[in-house]
Amino acid sequence: FADLFIVFAKVDGELFTAFIVERAFDGVSSGHEEHKMGLHGSSTTPVVLQDVHVPVENLLGEVGKGHKVAFNVLNYGRFKLGASTVGGSQNAIRESAHYAANRQQFGQAIADFGAIKHKLGEMTVRAYAVESMVFRTAGLIDELLASEKQETADEAAKSTAVLQALEEFAIESSILKVAGSEALDYILDENIQIHGGNGFVKDYPAERYYRDSRVNRIFEGTNEINRLLIPGMLIKRATKGQLPLIHAAKQIQEELLSRSVANTTSDDPLADQVASISMFKKVALAVIGLGLQTYGTKISDQQEILSFTSDILIDTFAADTVVTRARAAVEHSITTSSLQRDAAICFVNDAAMRIDTKARAALAAMTEGDELRTHLAALRRLLKVTPVNTVSIRRTLANETVKRGGYIF
Repeated sequence: FADLFIVFAKVDGELFTAFIVERAFDGVSSGHEEHKMGLHGSSTTPVVLQDVHVPVENLLGEVGKGHKVAFNVLNYGRFKLGASTVGGSQNAIRESAHYAANRQQFGQAIADFGAIKHKLGEMTVRAYAVESMVFRTAGLIDELLASEKQETADEAAKSTAVLQALEEFAIESSILKVAGSEALDYILDENIQIHGGNGFVKDYPAERYYRDSRVNRIFEGTNEINRLLIPGMLIKRATKGQLPLIHAAKQIQEELLSRSVANTTSDDPLADQVASISMFKKVALAVIGLGLQTYGTKISDQQEILSFTSDILIDTFAADTVVTRARAAVEHSITTSSLQRDAAICFVNDAAMRIDTKARAALAAMTEGDELRTHLAALRRLLKVTPVNTVSIRRTLANETVKRGGYIF
């Protein structure tokens, strides 16, 4: 259906450049219609370019600067994709709550069963985490734009400011893309499970939601690529002197190998979670620092370690965000503040276990013998988290979800 295509090509075989190619140009044609797993309402075909002549007026940006166009499109797309998963997640939670409340089995609604409560509760926790990260990132972008006082009537200047802001928060956009698409897939999978056999047939929308969402983990750069980019961009900024990452990582390694981690006390109802997040950040720094110490600039070749590190960073950012939001809800006496606090506690509890698993895998890939045992001992001190009763929390969240007929935040 498109009449315009953004195409990237190399000028003189070297200069990566963006062009606007029009369907009306000689040599432009479309291939056969692809039959996709999902998104059946959209048209997908190959675009065939055969000896197409593109006038200089159709240059997009500058010659040799096509990467700026490509990266900005990806940054914007990743942020939007992460945001779009929030609506899909909330819609699925609403349908799951309605179905679970009305589907009877053994003389009672399946929403009364613990296994279903667990699903509804966890769906809510994950949706809350992604929604919170979207709010936070959008707020950071808005704050940056406001600080630059972009009040000009020049639309080009406004667009440039937005793209620069998106570039500044490219790491967060990649996090949103990965976390959002994977949370949505989990939620839609559980939506089918709650529907049982009905979720597997086309008469119910659960089946279509599941098919349509799968491509989100491929869109805008696969989740695997984004997992490499997240720590990669951090390290790149650090080497340019934009972030004191390397110095901080060295400090953490020295701290971990020299003494035990101090415990703190507080009256804050989320004090334990705040303390845990501080430890999560130290784990992330320790793993990154060890990676740079072990591989130097060639760490980019260690994709498994980068992926483990990325998962630690994603969980750390998410945990920090949900606790920040929940504390604000408590401070401002938001109606759902107690439920938000529960969701934050549950998320941080489970994040600690996931971070422990990823950190252990990364450490084992980089060290062995006594050195590995030393690092694992330090990791145990950092992640010495007392587990909380997440069964009770998820039941509470599930009960409220069914009572309200959908997403509760």
